[in-house]
Amino acid sequence: RHPGNKDPQSKPVNIIEHADVKRMLLAQKAYSEGALALCLYAARVQDAIDVAADVEEKASLNELLDLITPIVKSWPSEYGPKANYEAIQVLGGAGYIREYPVEQCYRDNRLNPIHEGTHGIQALDLLGRKVWQNQSRGLSYLNRLIGATIEEAKTYAELVEYADDLAKVQALLADTTRRLGGQLQQHGPDVALANASVYLSLFGHAVVAWIWLWQALAATRRLPLAQGDDAQAFCHGKILACRYFFRWELPQVWHWSKLLTEAESTPRTMPIAAF
Repeated sequence: RHPGNKDPQSKPVNIIEHADVKRMLLAQKAYSEGALALCLYAARVQDAIDVAADVEEKASLNELLDLITPIVKSWPSEYGPKANYEAIQVLGGAGYIREYPVEQCYRDNRLNPIHEGTHGIQALDLLGRKVWQNQSRGLSYLNRLIGATIEEAKTYAELVEYADDLAKVQALLADTTRRLGGQLQQHGPDVALANASVYLSLFGHAVVAWIWLWQALAATRRLPLAQGDDAQAFCHGKILACRYFFRWELPQVWHWSKLLTEAESTPRTMPIAAF
């Protein structure tokens, strides 16, 4: 029963009616659909490279794909297992046993953060190389794309909140990246790259937030034309998953930025004997 229902004779409700189960399902939706859209976007960039006639545009697209490749490899491989974890939790003990497929999904997907790089290697590649190559051409191109989505989203009252949030995160990422560049110049890679995995998480969340705002923008435009309950529910689902990601997941970037800009040293300076 719902917590507010004190009648012991009333029938129980399906578990999806409970708020905490909805929270776990929303997290899974945000992770899995965000990851899928991210991978599809990378494929779209590759297609654009293949047909680009303009030399400069082709070069910019190549730089963009180079930049986001560590994110495309790492973000889905990190958050896919998190979605699987929540799937097990939703089903409780039934999710833990082999009679249900979710435990195998978790075991299978747990391999992804290993064979995709690993996550730490992708982070070193992003912060140590991809962000800076060719005078950060890929990053500049990505910023223009994100900015265009932000401006378009601001034309819809229901998306202004998320557009403003993404603009702040975009500025945060730019400032954090600039400071890390200073750390690389002043203190060398051992200090600046020590927390590279945190930078990958920050960058990945910023990009996936952009992908989610883009999906919400498309759903908002489509909603008045959606025919039937299923089509409307699909559009609402995209918009609400975007809201979830921005309100529940994206705020973590502020903590990650603080760790990075302060060059938080606890892991790096931990004496081996202290383990």
